[in-house]
Amino acid sequence: MKGVDTNILARYFSEDDLVQLEQASQLIDQTAQMGDYLLVNTIVLCELVWTLESRYKYKKCPLIIVIESLLDTEVFVFEDRRAIEQALDTYRMSKAGFADCLINRINQDLGSTETYTFDRTTEGLDGFTVLVGT
Repeated sequence: MKGVDTNILARYFSEDDLVQLEQASQLIDQTAQMGDYLLVNTIVLCELVWTLESRYKYKKCPLIIVIESLLDTEVFVFEDRRAIEQALDTYRMSKAGFADCLINRINQDLGSTETYTFDRTTEGLDGFTVLVGT
């Protein structure tokens, strides 16, 4: 198993640099053909979503498709697939960002009863407590 960095996946999904897109595609295809795997760690996944949102202006539905595509592609493995799938379910049904949903899921899995934030998009989500400034 080898790891993959955010920029490889960003090029693969954004298709904004044809040379790098080809290199990323070859890496993914060759890894799959060898029966090996590419690790997408949690930080890389969150960075990917952030990059696609901020730089490439992806909206929620296309981001969900990207995450589902990664989860459905056998060559990719994840630190905690179950946490990602649960966070994705929460993300689909809420106003919160994907990273916030994943942070909350991981925190709950590690025994946290509350995750404190100033982010009002998490309001009403189980496990979040929004601190309200004065």
